[in-house]
Amino acid sequence: MKTTIRLIAVLSACAALAAPAAAAVSVGADQTFGTQNYRGTKANASIDLTDSLYITPTFATYRTDNSSGSLYQGGLRVGYEAGPLSLGVTGAFVPKNDGYKQNSIGADITFSLSPGHTKHGHRMAGPASQSNETYGYGLAGIDLGASANHITHSDDYTANGTSGDALRQQGVLRANRFTVGETDLSAFAGAKFLITEISGSVSKSLYDKSLDNNLVRESPFMAMGEYSAIESGFPESSYNVKAKWIMLPFVKPYVSFTHTNFKLGSAPSNATEAGVNVGLDMLNLKGAYGHYGQNGFTSRNYFTLGASLNFGA
Repeated sequence: MKTTIRLIAVLSACAALAAPAAAAVSVGADQTFGTQNYRGTKANASIDLTDSLYITPTFATYRTDNSSGSLYQGGLRVGYEAGPLSLGVTGAFVPKNDGYKQNSIGADITFSLSPGHTKHGHRMAGPASQSNETYGYGLAGIDLGASANHITHSDDYTANGTSGDALRQQGVLRANRFTVGETDLSAFAGAKFLITEISGSVSKSLYDKSLDNNLVRESPFMAMGEYSAIESGFPESSYNVKAKWIMLPFVKPYVSFTHTNFKLGSAPSNATEAGVNVGLDMLNLKGAYGHYGQNGFTSRNYFTLGASLNFGA
């Protein structure tokens, strides 16, 4: 938790210096601990440049007893929002560690539908009274969107075997570095009804060359959306379902489930996370428990504590 506090302090100072006058700024960090002495940190900041344009720098790192030191990822998202439309462009990189490195670039678009009321058709009688105006309290908003992300994986080493933990262990040095491109195509949607927010996404991963018969080592850095821990593997397809509830004015519990199918003959995985967010105006606090299960590998449990700070206009 001390690491999280230090990260928030550093990000707050950097964001305040980088932000234009009167800009809204938020900074946050999550600290995750788990099986095999997993230690992971995720941090981000969001800085409003104009009323519509903002930037979000990100940082993530993790290590376990089985990893070759710590792996790091740095990233930046540039977002634009105007009316019901949101657009974003993202770039990220993982510096070389144990012969493996990664970089990515992507884009996303979201269209939001929210309750609106026409100024016409409000008369009580006659043709001017005819409208499709909605009323009451219930369905408060719908989001629809899609994204594409291209990841380039490079590895100087082969895997140590073709199944289980050997897929993630260093084998022999290759004569030529193995490089493969992965393109992740996703569609997502969300809806808010009364006190409940429900969202879901589906993804399909395409590769520009075959991974089979190349003794490929699984990628050691596979981010899984909002799931707190970073896992390993080459995904083939996945889906996620998440629900949030507003139980009290400042308490929002949530539960999330992600199912992922993999390349290289690895068994599918199920990742479940349950947690709670507590909003205290400027300060938000988070606590969560996650479980990751995949046949052929050790099941893992994770505990996450996080905090974020919001300030500015």
